[in-house]
Amino acid sequence: MVRLVILLIFSFGFNLLSLFGQQVALQNWPAKLQLFPRDAQDSAVVRISGDVLESGFTEVKLEIYKQSQLWKERTQTLAYQNGKAAFDFSPKIHAEASEYDFHLLIDTELVARRDSILCGDVYLINGQSNSHPNAVSYSFSSEFCRSFGRHTGYTDYDPADTTWGLSTGQGWCEDCNYAVGVWGLRLQEMILSKYGMPTCLINGGSGGSSISYNLPDSADHLDLTTTYGRLLYRATKAKVEAHVKALLWHQGESDSGSPDAEAYTERFTELRDAWRTDYAPLDKIYVFQIHPGNCGGAQQDYFRNEQRNFKGLFPDVSVMATNGLIGHDGCHYNDDGYLQMASWIFPLMERDFYSRADTVDIDAPDLLNAHYANQSHTQIALEFDQPVIWPDDSLNASMKDYFYLDGESGFVQNGYTINDDYTVILQLTSAREVSLVTYLPSFSYNHAPLHIYQGPWIRNSRGIGALSFFEAAVGDAPSAIATEGTKLSGWRLYQNYPNPFNPSTTIRYQIPGSRFVTINIYNNLGQKVVTLVSGQKSAGMHEVEWDTGSFTSGVYYCRLETAQGQVLTQKLILLK
Repeated sequence: MVRLVILLIFSFGFNLLSLFGQQVALQNWPAKLQLFPRDAQDSAVVRISGDVLESGFTEVKLEIYKQSQLWKERTQTLAYQNGKAAFDFSPKIHAEASEYDFHLLIDTELVARRDSILCGDVYLINGQSNSHPNAVSYSFSSEFCRSFGRHTGYTDYDPADTTWGLSTGQGWCEDCNYAVGVWGLRLQEMILSKYGMPTCLINGGSGGSSISYNLPDSADHLDLTTTYGRLLYRATKAKVEAHVKALLWHQGESDSGSPDAEAYTERFTELRDAWRTDYAPLDKIYVFQIHPGNCGGAQQDYFRNEQRNFKGLFPDVSVMATNGLIGHDGCHYNDDGYLQMASWIFPLMERDFYSRADTVDIDAPDLLNAHYANQSHTQIALEFDQPVIWPDDSLNASMKDYFYLDGESGFVQNGYTINDDYTVILQLTSAREVSLVTYLPSFSYNHAPLHIYQGPWIRNSRGIGALSFFEAAVGDAPSAIATEGTKLSGWRLYQNYPNPFNPSTTIRYQIPGSRFVTINIYNNLGQKVVTLVSGQKSAGMHEVEWDTGSFTSGVYYCRLETAQGQVLTQKLILLK
């Protein structure tokens, strides 16, 4: 037999294989275990090209095997010029739980083979220690869950570490291959289990890192001495940097003291802008609001509110609470807590990327506004964007003690919900002039390790904790507000869709009987800008469209009011 020598040349370097004398140079060839990002048609092109460097052969054949069964064949006739003949294949593979093998033959001789190739989705995780926790009891592995390169923490990256592998639940480690952390691996497992979708997840977290440490080198975003550069380098060498669906960010404890807390939004804006440039087109960013704890600074309440506000500042950012997660030790969580963290963020990813139908109350509840509920100033109403549950006392703690009025506790006698649970009423111990209200303490009892705040928590029907807020302004009692004990049974003001929107959006509402209804839109200053509905409406479901015309981008509030003095509110975000 004639001796062949195959020269494999691709982006990870080259490899020389000796087979019977003839030379074949491969310019494009998949890497071992490589995942190709899926396109809008749920497929990916796997380009295979090169040159046959010696005459005498008539054709090149590419055999594609799917789950070890021959699936497709492609053949090209060789045409020699200057002693060599080029070939170029661009077959597509499907995004599904199937592995593909590629066999390259010259005439009848097998000259190259690559197996275990996938098509699927790509996600990145970054942040500090809670972004890449090490699995203790949780164990999962699948050939359909991949990662790339080495997790190095603070160690400079070796540019030779450019291999694919199966994701592992490791995380708190230096120089460990394919480590995605416990909740990252759980997300991959859930996407695979429910949707049959293979995934590549790359985790670049650095324990204890500040947001400043996570910013890129302005002169070189690929600087391998930076944590930003290390993650970008891995994504680039994996050839997925332009196909990242979402980046999940869990960071902040290191920035929750002064002066870093005050600069956090500015620094996050810089980081987000860099992500959107280097991973364009990046669809979504998911931010976890940090948990009250003794691992962080003394301005945690202020800092958490900065994170909460990201969802209003950035249309591509969703913010998920960690309030109410189990297994928190003041800084980190046990495996059960991290698995629950994954279960809370997963429905948002389903909604954004997998057409999840059930999207009711999958976001963390968020405060829309606060105001007095009566003219006597003995009640404060907190209006949320979804129904919430006032919790029973637990662990010798009462929810009423963790609402702070102008920075002080002890002035709330009890709490309950009205307006189909969209509104929390804080019953004050006596009439009181209040300017600001805060939910949840700054940190856990002066960092005392034996006194870690474990609740109670305001939650929604799915058990997701409400985002904490800091010094929300308390407005005057509106002229039309639900009275104490009143519930809007059968009334609903649904979240508008789409939201954010441009230039128009649809608002749906439900009423239990024939009623006179008014729906007004207010700007962020509390000024009424337009009336959409004002008149008698029959029982049932209704909808109205708001065409914004010349209105500018910003946050608006849709307010449904009844003739009986009841109120429901939703927040709308206009982006032009």
